[in-house]
Amino acid sequence: MNRAWVVVAAMAAMAAPGRAEDAVVTVFTYDRANVPWFAMARAEQVASKAFAEAGIEVRWVKGRQLGESRHAASGEILTVVFDSHAPAQSNPDATATTQFGKKADANTHVFFDRVARFKDPVHMPEFLGNVLAHELTHALEGVARHAGKGLMKAAWDVQDYGKMVHGPLPFAAVDLELLRAHFQEKTSPALTVAAR
Repeated sequence: MNRAWVVVAAMAAMAAPGRAEDAVVTVFTYDRANVPWFAMARAEQVASKAFAEAGIEVRWVKGRQLGESRHAASGEILTVVFDSHAPAQSNPDATATTQFGKKADANTHVFFDRVARFKDPVHMPEFLGNVLAHELTHALEGVARHAGKGLMKAAWDVQDYGKMVHGPLPFAAVDLELLRAHFQEKTSPALTVAAR
């Protein structure tokens, strides 16, 4: 093996979010909204692709009952509940919310009534996949912050919707760094970002 390939391999290893077995997230889903199976399957594929591009493997498990004991072979465990309707006190534009803290019943709640109103019903599963990836990133980063572009924007625009019909929106560089830091269990003062 020549020296150039050794350098490339070393750089690729440093860019990874941690050891492969550590960059794993098991997501338990609880469907209270009767999301169509094909929409759920496609949304999970889109969200998995977003995280794969960040070097993170997502394993999806259909939960039986919220509050059940959850175990994973490795990695982190997150919980997503698909609710039929958004709570009355929620932001009228929100399609989902992520809760922080140990008292939350789930990491993320998706308001399927709002997701189902996506302008293009054929591509609603792709929209749902981007919503899932966005909210699960909030849970992993542990902060309610948004990026200026890409998957973690506070509000997507027409161009973003057009791009997401082909798959997930990309992560901004700062989100890739925050995800890597999460899985390496280290923080960097340069990555301290105030929530907005």
